[in-house]
Formats: sequence, C-alpha cells, structure tokens
Amino acid sequence: MKKTLIYSLSLAIFLLVGCRDESLNPNKPWEPGVHGWGVFDGVAEAGKANIAANAKTFPLAGQDGAKIDFKIRWVSLDNQLTVNKIAVKVDMIESYTDPDGNPKTVSLGSGGKVVKTIDAPAGNRQWNTFSITPAEIYNLYKDATVKYDKVNAVKVFDNPARPRPAGARLQGAKTGAAADAFVVTWELTTSTGLVFKVWNEDSICLDPTPVSQANANCRLNFSVK
Repeated sequence: MKKTLIYSLSLAIFLLVGCRDESLNPNKPWEPGVHGWGVFDGVAEAGKANIAANAKTFPLAGQDGAKIDFKIRWVSLDNQLTVNKIAVKVDMIESYTDPDGNPKTVSLGSGGKVVKTIDAPAGNRQWNTFSITPAEIYNLYKDATVKYDKVNAVKVFDNPARPRPAGARLQGAKTGAAADAFVVTWELTTSTGLVFKVWNEDSICLDPTPVSQANANCRLNFSVK
C-alpha cells in the first residue's frame, strides 16, 4: 500500500510538471539582439573623445559647404542576427526664453526624424560612413513650429525674435537662447524583421567595454559653434 502511494504521488508530480504550459512561464529565454556603435569620424578615440558631445560642430559661418562625418557599425555578439538596414535619425532641440523669462528647450522631432538610411550596411563589426549637413537638417525641420508666446505657433526658421540670415540657418548661442542642438540616434533592422532602437540608458547605451569590439552607445550630440 505504501509503495502504491509513493508511485501514485510520483506519477501525479510527473504529470503536473510534464503538462506545464510553457507559454505561462514568466522566465522567458533570452532572445538574440544587436546593438550599434556610432562615433564622430576623424576624432581620436583616446578617452572616448570620438563620442563626446560636440566633438564636432557645425560652424557659425559657411554652413552651405559644411558637414559632419560619422561612422557607425552594428554588432551581434552571438552572430545570430544580421542587420540589413540602419536608419539614422536627427532631432533638433530649439532653445528660447518664454514670456515669463524662463529658459525653455523643445524637441522639434519628437525623438528624431530619419536623415539617412543605410540600406546595405557592412557586416558585423564593420564600419559604415555617412555625413549630415546643415541643409539636410533645415529641410527636415523647416516647417517645425514652436509656441514661443505660449499661444501662437511660429515656424522656427521664421521666428522674428531670432532671425536667421541666409547661409547660416543654424544658430549659435544668442542672448536668451542656447545654440541649436542636435541628437543623432539610430534604428537597426535585422533580416528577421526585428527592429532595435534605444536601449536602456543605464546599460548598453553607456557600455565602455571593448569586448569583441562591441562598444555600444545610443546617440551622439552636437551643436553650432
């Protein structure tokens, strides 16, 4: 009788474990992923100078012929995914002083607009180069508006309180306003259709390790000087 009870309990436990619905398991297995590493091209890496804010900037004059060069690569540590498209985005941050005298900043692109698309990126850990010009940013944001007085929407590039002369659409610091600022980010699309955007700010975005040349970041910042 005792043996029968033990066998019955063992069979019941086996059936309970064997019939468990894995879809209800909260501990899901890790999925493969990719991340990006973007830098200012032509800037020495020492001390991570090539990713420092304003490592390169747009000039105050001669913007028609200006550009900033970048490099970006994607990394798959386990080689399970392949990136077949990199969308580079740029957000423009407008600075101004509101009617109450408070300094304000506003994102004109709500996280960024696509300025470049790399449709056939180089392989894992291989560099892709691209440039961004003032004209490209102007074309992205020429219709962007801000309610500087909290009521009326005014086109940023037609703001009478901060006139922008031809040939210098992007402004440096002025009284009551910081220089135009820009944030470059990227989205990685894999051949499986998975899209990887901004990672956790406290982890992969600030990873300084050179493991398998797998440095990672999520953005580059620059302005006009």
